[in-house]
Amino acid sequence: MFLRVLVVNVFLVLSMVLLAAHPAVVFGETASADNAAGIEFVAVKGGCFQMGDSVGDGDPNERPVHEACVSDFSMGKYEVTNEQFKKFRPGHKSGTFEGMSLDEPKQPVVNVSWEDAVEYAKWLSKSGHTYRLPTEAEWEYAARAGSTAAYFWGNDPAEACKYANVADATAQKKYPKWRSFNCDDGHLVAAPVGSFKPNAFGLYDMLGNAWEWVEDVYSAEAYSKLPKNNPVYGGSGEYRVERGGGWSNGPLGVRSSHRAGVSPTFGHRSLGFRLVMVK
Repeated sequence: MFLRVLVVNVFLVLSMVLLAAHPAVVFGETASADNAAGIEFVAVKGGCFQMGDSVGDGDPNERPVHEACVSDFSMGKYEVTNEQFKKFRPGHKSGTFEGMSLDEPKQPVVNVSWEDAVEYAKWLSKSGHTYRLPTEAEWEYAARAGSTAAYFWGNDPAEACKYANVADATAQKKYPKWRSFNCDDGHLVAAPVGSFKPNAFGLYDMLGNAWEWVEDVYSAEAYSKLPKNNPVYGGSGEYRVERGGGWSNGPLGVRSSHRAGVSPTFGHRSLGFRLVMVK
């Protein structure tokens, strides 16, 4: 009996030591920001989903709708901010739009190229973990957060201003040529990250505020060529994929399945990024 109790106690002690050294991942909770820029991450449980234009109102490059499966990963809770990017490149300027600043500390960094985002991830990886841009499949899985609708909040564009910084009714009055949502989000240009409601995974600004670079090479036919598990398109092509739409986009541009391709050396007023932490 004494030996049995001793063995059990030793087992319990060893288990506690192992758990302390390798704590369990709690999906949906924010990971500690123990990196040089103070970026917070949310642990996302992997799974399978229908990737692409699930509603039927998208562009041809969002088809065919297909099953994609991704492994567990940790996604940036917010878009990378000006404050965080300037720890890597102090002289960066996100600029202005018609006299309105895009360069406030808590606004998403913009006017950054795909190459800039990759270099930032490499720099941040020197702080202990490994960081990279999300794949296109990881990005859409995280953006949808279990939803099959056009937007992660559902199919009603009138609800957009609760969840996303978009081209809204105020923008429509000032810029009549813009395609806009019929609501008011309170911001004419980029908002401080986290200003709107998160999606079901606890991620903020996955739609709107700033477009986000992802890892994949852009191809209009990518969805007919990708494997099912952890897909990433790395074929030939001169463009990289941007996702999510930005503060100057209307209902068609701010959708979970919407995708576009631009030069990896290009940056513009509403294009930024967020990172994935892989270990």
